[in-house]
Amino acid sequence: MKPATFRLCQFLLYATIFLSACGLERDIDLKLPEYEKKLVVECYLERGKPIRLLLTESQDFLDNNLQIPEIKDAQVVVRNGDVVYPLHYEVQFDTLFRKVYNYVSDLPLPTNPTGEFSLEIIDSKGRKVTGKTQFLEELPIKELIWQFEDADKEPKIDTAKAYVLIRHNVSPSGNFYRFIINKKRKNELNNQLDFIYRGITATNGEISIGTSYRFKDKDTLQVLLFHIERQFYAYLRSVEDARDAAGNPFAQPSPIISGVQGGIGIFTTIQKDEQWIVVKKN
Repeated sequence: MKPATFRLCQFLLYATIFLSACGLERDIDLKLPEYEKKLVVECYLERGKPIRLLLTESQDFLDNNLQIPEIKDAQVVVRNGDVVYPLHYEVQFDTLFRKVYNYVSDLPLPTNPTGEFSLEIIDSKGRKVTGKTQFLEELPIKELIWQFEDADKEPKIDTAKAYVLIRHNVSPSGNFYRFIINKKRKNELNNQLDFIYRGITATNGEISIGTSYRFKDKDTLQVLLFHIERQFYAYLRSVEDARDAAGNPFAQPSPIISGVQGGIGIFTTIQKDEQWIVVKKN
């Protein structure tokens, strides 16, 4: 076969395959199952403070409605033994953690709470959410230090940054923790670190954990150590995994591990130690 004839046959073969493939294209309509909306709960109990809770409703992943639907007509009750804390609808803002709550109690919790706390929510559609939690012991920050890079050399004037390190005891009642650092800028707090961890790296009953070199001279920092429940640790980890999966088109969906039954969310306690520092070179 001559070269010119061979090239012509090649062209006709590729053209036939291409035209055949074009005929294979077709639109496919997928009928997705109807999404069952669930109640979404977020509630953190604090010693000596009224109870605040956020109650919303989950949405379909493909829903174009950007406004989170509130549930305004639910019956919300927290019980601790014979003491009942009814919550009513009222919008409040948490400026520290930039959260919004829409159910609050009139009565504050005791400063030294004991026993188990239970949550029950029933909305107008008959949907029911329950949860249980109890307070853990508060763990103080035993040591809080910072150090600038190249501390043993000639100090840098403007570019040097410091790390922050805390040290605390291991808890016998639950070995799960949260470490948060916020930086004060004018009248606002900007989050610099939010890290959850287990005490598996403890040495002699103590845990040391720190940051990278990221803070500048004269930075004002709020340092928070939280002692958290296992269920809260699992919930936070699953939220992080779900957020990462949602942003990755090749990842498998990651479910939320909830700390409540009958819905999505968390019902837990807060026990924290808070310290303020101003990072200085000298």
